[in-house]
Amino acid sequence: MKTMEKITEIKRRGLSGIYIFEKFDSDEKRQPTCFEDCTEETQNKWIDGLEPEAVKRLAKHLGKRLRNIGDQFDIMT
Repeated sequence: MKTMEKITEIKRRGLSGIYIFEKFDSDEKRQPTCFEDCTEETQNKWIDGLEPEAVKRLAKHLGKRLRNIGDQFDIMT
């Protein structure tokens, strides 16, 4: 699997609703940041701390959110 590209412009979009505390260079302190908006390093640390069942729930939740976004904007491949 290809590694994610480095985040160059920070945007907290809040699409997934799965919040992790993340501190970007422009922040004074850690802020609630959705999983998909966090750095890959933060995502890896967070996932490494999850139990297998929690990883399954994460994948299912992200799948549902992707489907909802696709439906909302009529995205087809």
